[in-house]
Amino acid sequence: MGFNGSGKTRVGKRLAKDLNLPYLDVDKSIVSHMKMSVNEIYTKFGEPFFRALETREIKELIELDKPLVISIGAGLPIQEQNQKYLKDLGIVIYLKASVETLAKRLEGSSSFHAGENLPEKIKKLLAVRDPVYEKMSDIQVVTGVKPFEGLICEIKEKLENYQKTVEKIQ
Repeated sequence: MGFNGSGKTRVGKRLAKDLNLPYLDVDKSIVSHMKMSVNEIYTKFGEPFFRALETREIKELIELDKPLVISIGAGLPIQEQNQKYLKDLGIVIYLKASVETLAKRLEGSSSFHAGENLPEKIKKLLAVRDPVYEKMSDIQVVTGVKPFEGLICEIKEKLENYQKTVEKIQ
């Protein structure tokens, strides 16, 4: 989990490959089912409708009850009902990035309206989202600081340590 541009898709795909697990991107799954882009869904049906689709998608993943790596949309954890579902899915990793890193990655992105002060918009959204991301996460890593391979190694090391800690508790 993380803000737009934090690397959720890239990291998720690589982690799934390295861990030999299936990968699923919730937004891409919704786009596939709806046969329209996220922006088109927002425009045609509004944000509440899209958020309901996200909730339905993660509830279905819980019912699958099989190990996989999942990338979720940046707003999904903000919906209170989704927070329990995320915890039910398994280990939650927060990919944290600085406002500067996010702004650089999102410049020219269609998910943010042109003409807006991008760093300011990111700061406003992070003021709401960051506390939720931190509360919901089992593991946190900072992206945009070290090379991608180093980031993947850090995540796998933290996953291993987290699993060892959980095993000791049980």
